[in-house]
Amino acid sequence: MKTLLLFGAGVLLFGAAALGLGFCCWGEEMLLQGAAAFGITLAPAALTLAWVLYSFRTTPDMRLLASLGGSGFRMAIALGGGYFLTSAQPDTFGKPFWCWVVLFYLTLLAFEMTLLVRQEPKLDGPPQA
Repeated sequence: MKTLLLFGAGVLLFGAAALGLGFCCWGEEMLLQGAAAFGITLAPAALTLAWVLYSFRTTPDMRLLASLGGSGFRMAIALGGGYFLTSAQPDTFGKPFWCWVVLFYLTLLAFEMTLLVRQEPKLDGPPQA
């Protein structure tokens, strides 16, 4: 639960900083595109992190399945949502929108992987050479 709260706080802080910077530099239109990109990348990221944390206490096979399934789910939602928005409203969501999606997708993925690796149980003793 602590990992999920840390993820939520860190992601919201990063999202607010990135969207604030985008608004200051490019105006309200970029804010709309950035907020939409943040939404379609945050929802599957939080769900997959919760799923992996839930399966963390199970067998290694289930952990691998959760990680691989989570990656596919996250990519399908983010890319599918982005494609839907660019198809439904091509005048509003264009190339800058995809830049926002890539920025948020990769940042959230890196942050999640960092938290998961730090949660791995520590091995007893010094590393073997």
